[in-house]
Parts: sequence; structure tokens; C-alpha cells
Amino acid sequence: MNYKWGLGTVALTLSMAVGLAGCGDKQAVTVDDKKTTVQAPKDLNVTDFPIAKEKLTLNIAAFKPPSGKDLNDYKFFQDIETKTNIHINWNLTPGSSWQEKKNLLFAGGELPDAFYAHGILSEDTDVVKYGSQGILIPLEGYIDTYAPNLKKMLLDNPVYKKQLTAPDGHIYSLPTIDETYSRTKSTMFINKKWLDELKLPMPTTTDELYRTLKAFKDNDLGGNNKKDQIPTSFQQNWNNDLNSLFGAFGRLDRDVHKAGNNHLSVENNKVIYTAVQPEYKAAIQYVNKLISEGLVDQESFTQDTKVFNAKTAKGIVGVAFDWNPANQDYVSLPPLKGPAGQKQVWAEYPAGILLRGSFAITNVNKHPEATIRWIDNMYDPTNSLQLSKGVIGGQSLKGRSDGKYETVNLPQGANEDDFKQVPPTAYSVWATTKSVGDMAIAAASGKRSKVDIDNVYAPFLVNDSFPKAYFTAEENDQISRYLTDVDAYVSKMYAKWMMSGGIDKEWEDYVKKLNEMGLDKMIKIYQTVYDRYQATK
Repeated sequence: MNYKWGLGTVALTLSMAVGLAGCGDKQAVTVDDKKTTVQAPKDLNVTDFPIAKEKLTLNIAAFKPPSGKDLNDYKFFQDIETKTNIHINWNLTPGSSWQEKKNLLFAGGELPDAFYAHGILSEDTDVVKYGSQGILIPLEGYIDTYAPNLKKMLLDNPVYKKQLTAPDGHIYSLPTIDETYSRTKSTMFINKKWLDELKLPMPTTTDELYRTLKAFKDNDLGGNNKKDQIPTSFQQNWNNDLNSLFGAFGRLDRDVHKAGNNHLSVENNKVIYTAVQPEYKAAIQYVNKLISEGLVDQESFTQDTKVFNAKTAKGIVGVAFDWNPANQDYVSLPPLKGPAGQKQVWAEYPAGILLRGSFAITNVNKHPEATIRWIDNMYDPTNSLQLSKGVIGGQSLKGRSDGKYETVNLPQGANEDDFKQVPPTAYSVWATTKSVGDMAIAAASGKRSKVDIDNVYAPFLVNDSFPKAYFTAEENDQISRYLTDVDAYVSKMYAKWMMSGGIDKEWEDYVKKLNEMGLDKMIKIYQTVYDRYQATK
């Protein structure tokens, strides 16, 4: 059947402020400050289920799961179709081929009605570019009228609305959200077995850490008469680097490895480039001292995760910068006070991780009202729980007498898709808010969790990072003009000074060269983006 849902679609696609006036098919719509009443799509159930009064089919592009299954082969999506009366014709593409396929679709191919998957569209290119061209339609009016779960989430978390709003003021894509995600990345762990053997207290300052590392180096803790233990080790990646240690010297540093933060922070609404600040210099001098005295693993700048994990698994590292070592001899080492008594702080990464570009509706979609209702159903707390943990009543998620659900660990040798009856989480769109996370009780493992680590660091966490803001195409072009050279030079000098020293002699020339590369111009652009982000209501 060919559904004609024109008037409501036109009004909402023009992004008018839409509000539901009551029950039934009539809606109150504000147009140029004048209220009028339009007819809702006659085949749409606005507030209840099924969404479509007669069977409706939508064509949606998504990622093909590793299993090779169609999403409709999963019980979760079968149940959703029964509930909504909307059949999805999935156009599935493996992730390895998606970039090419996506380019063809936007270059004149047959566009789907919508895109669906964890970050399926690039945040700062696809969403802004194709939204401004009218290929992706504005969603804020539809959210206001047809998406109660999304609307409530954006009202409860105003920062999410800021993060989703493009430079032209429209929302073109919907997110995947995880408020249960860890608030910390790389943190410090210390070998408690070694501390106990040497009868040493837990270090609380950078000076005490230095003395502890010296003791780890100078004693035969392996018992093999070789003194081959490693005082401290890290990796230069996002889960295992040591940049948050810089907070002990008075200023946190989030480097290029931290998901594009690029040494940016915000203090009193002013964007700061941390890699030219004196506190950054002091931190590098401290690390260089450790390296020059043989207290740091020489492979730290080059080793991969497999090599690094093997060292902690053997227990031959004294202090490790890590996500969560499997070896339980390692315990959390809380943030340290600096040499001048600086306040103990550590970098916080907001628990609400929002990945934009996970769902968008195209301008070929004849049923945007039904489509927004369908995706809003994914943000229903129970459905988000299932998409992240597994089908309720299945093998992986069991109901409890207190109304909560207990997750069941995947049995050895079991197939995760069949066990959970949902695709892997990256292939879906959901919002595991804190309240959703609280619905599930994790199966006991007897091991330290990342939540345990976060609880140790909670009193010291500071979130001064540059926000997740949209850039215009012009701003992106201008930033990239400077950023590649700036980042490369900063990373080069960071490693050189840590390994070989010389920062005092070369610091002024380093700062001067960065400004010649356009650092000051780059920061002005970031400030413009930040100010616009802050002004978003």
C-alpha cells in the first residue's frame, strides 16, 4: 500500500516547533508564531502500538554482523516487528566495505529510508554535510511530537541536545548512548605483592612514587638474582598511557590518543592548549628523570597491547598504567600530589558516552513519523537493556523477584549471538542510561571490575575536556590545515624530551614554532566552536 503522509511530513521537515495538543489524530503546530491544527498521518498510531495500523515496510541501511545474519533473524527484531507492525528491509554491508558503499549511496545511489548502527555516519562530515544539503532531514520537530523516550532523555540531559545540534541549529542524527561506560581510561596500578615484600607504604606523592620505583629497581623482587623487574610500564594508546599523571603537576593533559582531544581543555570558558603550558613541561621533566634513571620500561613507547599485558600477567611490572590488569596482585594507585603539593586530580571521561551518527532519516523517506516512532522504541529502557545485554527471558538476561534482571556470563564455547539473541552492541542503536544500567545486576565474577576502579578515582576526577561539539565544514578544513603539523610536532617533542631530555633549552623555540604553525589560529577556531556550543539551548 502506498501511504500518503504529506501535510504532517512537510510541516515537520521544515523543522517547525511541533507540540502534541492531546490525544487522537489532531496536533497543534506552531507556524510563524501562529497556531494551527493539521491532520496526523491517518495510518499512524501516535501514542500506542502497533505504530502502523497497516503493515509498513522501511528500507534501512545497517552493518552486517560478523555472523552474516540478517537482523531480522534475531529474536529481538522479530519481536519488534510484531509489536510495531513495521517490517524492516535491511540493506546490510560489512564494516570493511561500508565507506565505499556509503559514498556511492550519497553520490546518487538509491538512498535508504534511514541509516541504523553504532556510528554508521561520520559525525563531523556525513551528518553536517548531508544535513546541510537536505539529504538528511531535521529531526527535532519529530522528536518533540513522536519520540517520548528521546524527548525525555534530551530534557533530562541538556548536554546531549548540545552535542547533537549541528552548527545550523538542527538535529540530523540520533546517538548511541552509554552512561554505564567507565569514567576513567588509563589509571595507575601498583604491584601490592612487591609493596608488601619491601614493607613499603602506598605512594601518595610524585616524590614518594620516585622512591618506590627506585626500591623496585634496586631489589631482587623476582627472586632470581637478576633484578630484571620493570619499575613502571605503559603504552602510547588510549587505555594505557600516562598523560593523566600530568594532573599531579597542576594541569591535566588529554593527548591525541584520547579520542581526538588533542591536548585541549577548557578553563573558565576559555579553550587551553595544554601542551604549551608550564605544568606540561614540569610533568615531562619528571618522566624524563624516571626514564634517565632506568625506572621506566624502555619499550613503553613502542610495545603493543599483547606485549604489555604479558608483562603484567607475569607480575614483573611495579607500576602499570592500564585499563584493568587481569593479575589481581595489582591494586589501584590513587592520583598523586605533585612536588609543590598540587591537588590530586585525574582526568575524567564523562560517563555519558554519546556516539552521534547512529541513526538518520533521509529525504526519500515517505514515512518519517512512523520511522521516528520506530527508532524511539529502541530508546525505551527495556529495549535498550536488551540490545546491550540480551533478550529478556532468554539465556543471557534473567528476571528477578525485585523487578531487576541478572546477566548471565557467556558459557565457554557458546555462540554469543545465539546466547543473547541480539546482534553485537555496535550493530544496534540504544541508550543505556544510568537508570537502564541499574536495571541489570552483573553476574558475580570474583574479580575487580572497572566500576571498582572508578570508585577509587571518583574523588579526584576532573572533566575539563573540550566538549563534543559539531564543526562546520569550513571549521573542519581550517582545523585540519593546522592540526596535522601541530600534533605531529608536539608528539615528536613529547617523546624526544621524555627519552632524551633538553626541554628547558628548547621550550621557548618549541612554543614559538607551534604558533608559526598556526596553533594560535587553531585555538581561536576551537574557541568559536565552544562558544557556539555553549549558546545552544
